[in-house]
Amino acid sequence: MGRIRLTQIFPCLLPLRKKQKIFCYYIGMRLDHNRYSETRSDTMLANPLFYADWPLYNYETGYELIYQENKAYNCSLAARVLDKVIIAPGETFSFWNAVRDANREVPYKNGYTLSDGKLQLLPGGGLCQMSSFLYWLFMHTPLTVTEQHTHGIDLHRNTPGIPQGIDAAVAEGRLDLKVKNNTAYTFQIQISVDKYHMRGKVLSDAKLRTAAG
Repeated sequence: MGRIRLTQIFPCLLPLRKKQKIFCYYIGMRLDHNRYSETRSDTMLANPLFYADWPLYNYETGYELIYQENKAYNCSLAARVLDKVIIAPGETFSFWNAVRDANREVPYKNGYTLSDGKLQLLPGGGLCQMSSFLYWLFMHTPLTVTEQHTHGIDLHRNTPGIPQGIDAAVAEGRLDLKVKNNTAYTFQIQISVDKYHMRGKVLSDAKLRTAAG
């Protein structure tokens, strides 16, 4: 029999333990010698590198539509802080470093998230669609993926408009999506979420070919 954790004996300690792990996670990022992207610029870079458009809803899942609407709402909060982020030469983009304050003024709504192999309703559920979307964008750039995780199942299976197998699971304090700019060029993310779609573009300060082209 495995060791019994204190939080199993006292479940009321779980929120405190989660906050502790998240706090330590960000402290660790401060000490890991990476220079993280934190600049946003209203002046957009001149050269579009790759564009994508994903639907927010899959009406064939069988899950209540309200939670897909909550997912769309959560992604819209994240998009506000992700939009116009600059990734300069030598910098590392971290999904959580970029969105950590997205819900500071307005809280996330409950959405479905896969945790420990089980679907759970948690605040911020659905953000993995945004991280997966960013992963798809980054795959078409010279940026180097340094951290990326999967859910173990294809969450977007049979969702029209979303490439199959594209997955970047995120969980604050544990799982992140990170890319590093090992080039001499500067990149910029342009992200928006409307009623039905998330749209994104990566721009550059130079005319480059996409990773796929």
